[in-house]
Amino acid sequence: MKIGSIIKDTFMLLIITAVLVTILAFAKEITKGPIEAATLAAQMKAFNEVCPGYAESESIKDQVVGASAGYNADLSEGDDSVLRCKDVNGNVIGYIVQCTSKGFGGPLNLIVGFNTEGVITGVRYANTPQETPGLGMKTTEMSFLDTWMNHNAENVEEVDTISGATVSSTAFKEAMKLACMFASRAVTMDGGV
Repeated sequence: MKIGSIIKDTFMLLIITAVLVTILAFAKEITKGPIEAATLAAQMKAFNEVCPGYAESESIKDQVVGASAGYNADLSEGDDSVLRCKDVNGNVIGYIVQCTSKGFGGPLNLIVGFNTEGVITGVRYANTPQETPGLGMKTTEMSFLDTWMNHNAENVEEVDTISGATVSSTAFKEAMKLACMFASRAVTMDGGV
């Protein structure tokens, strides 16, 4: 092979690579806004589902975070893991706690809504978990999520889990217990029950 041919081929590969990198960077910049808007819209939808009447929120994570030893779950990363929720008039209507636990197929990322008395008003997944098809995925069904409604830190332990999906059910329950604990702290901090 001639040196001139190698240099020519290398130069062509560099030009093609530079053009592709430029196109990809441009595409990323164009889709960045719509992706962020879609993510925010999905989050707002989930927040409204778990905390009916939700219009805005403020982070209270730093005010309620404390020892959580004994739970096989953690708060989600970020300042929005514990929120005080308000309606369109600015009235406090409840709390949202976002937490995660290790399920059979990976993390279970939950968004849990509470009213001002610390009672669960809704539960949704922040993402689609990768649990065992069949039994493990039953934790994503609305019939299972709805069984947690109207429970709080005092009676969340009584909620039945799914037989045969021990790891997934246990992980879900641990996340719910942790969410209830932080909601209870928020209620107490705000002078509630």
